[in-house]
Amino acid sequence: MAISATAALSLVLGACTQQQEGTAADEGGPAAVAAPQEVDGLSADPAKNTPDALRRAATAPDWAVPVQVIDCATPGCDGKRTPGVYTPLPKSEIKGKWSICALLPHVKDPYWVGQDEALVAEARRTGVHLQVYEAGGYTEVSKQLDQLSNCVAQGANAVLIGAVSNEALNPKIEEIVNQGVVVIDAVNGVTSKKVQGRALFDYCTLGGSLARHLKEQGKPVNGVWFPGPAGVGSLEQLMSCFKEQAAGSDVKVLGTKYGDTGKDAQLNLVENALGAYPGMDYILGSATTADAAHGVLKERGLSDKVRTASYYFTPEVYSLLKSGDATCASAGNDLILSRIAMDMAIRKLEKKPFVGGPYIGTNAQVICGPAAGADADNLGELVKELNLPSDGFSPVFNVN
Repeated sequence: MAISATAALSLVLGACTQQQEGTAADEGGPAAVAAPQEVDGLSADPAKNTPDALRRAATAPDWAVPVQVIDCATPGCDGKRTPGVYTPLPKSEIKGKWSICALLPHVKDPYWVGQDEALVAEARRTGVHLQVYEAGGYTEVSKQLDQLSNCVAQGANAVLIGAVSNEALNPKIEEIVNQGVVVIDAVNGVTSKKVQGRALFDYCTLGGSLARHLKEQGKPVNGVWFPGPAGVGSLEQLMSCFKEQAAGSDVKVLGTKYGDTGKDAQLNLVENALGAYPGMDYILGSATTADAAHGVLKERGLSDKVRTASYYFTPEVYSLLKSGDATCASAGNDLILSRIAMDMAIRKLEKKPFVGGPYIGTNAQVICGPAAGADADNLGELVKELNLPSDGFSPVFNVN
């Protein structure tokens, strides 16, 4: 039976789910409530939702989105994933005058500009005060630590952390949680178990969905991975979940090429791999890898032989798919994560239950362009509102 978003919250108040071990979500508030399976015609089963239904739900004033409730204590684990529909706390139930601080790694690319846009939209919906800081890049640990201190000094009730490091912020996180500040782990993931909630980019879902897509095509695949820098746990998880889902099929990985995700570095890696793996027919990597690869593939007359699949979406990837210069990409539908993270913070402050649990990830789907063939071309199914920032949006750092 379809129900409204507000009614869904009321009906599930008595249906509790077990809190994940090692997450501080149960301190100072009620246990989580089960995420509804259907809200206003939107299903927890992604296969039952049309792109138009997803688009309407994601852009509605009281938005809703299908998610995965993840049974994990820390980012990167492979705990059980339970589907549900996430609905935010209605504005009428927000009684406090809350101040929320959000830290972003940077706003130098469309992905983080899109996350900023989501934060701004949720602050305007709820009426909370929002202050956004950006560190300037993933090397700026000291700057982000200072920004955390500034958030607390300026009276923030809650902090949403898009971390530049998985571990370096942990002592400061523990310090500010002990001071009574709510901390939500947003998008990137930190290993601290003191955070009260997580709304994270799910590398396992992305890697697994990409492998299933290639397997379902029924054709042999000889791919090489270009994940990014070596030693990054989330990227290793991405490839591990890809391997797990590809097991028993004709989808093979010939090797892995690690390196910086700058375009020049990825271009060098692709050129080296074309010589080292003459049987390679799929480039699996970052959005930058796909962007770097299409030129050299054209130059060498390999565009029809070697295809590309990236594990996340950018405006550049969308353009490449549309023009036929890239083949496929995983769309994580993850620009909603910042809105979920803010809703988690507000729920914690208002002592309202989380929806589903303290660890939420989004569903991924593989989007392909005409280069994948007429049967696989589903570019029109991309829900841009969940994957790309609005045209012309510029970062905003202070709301209300």
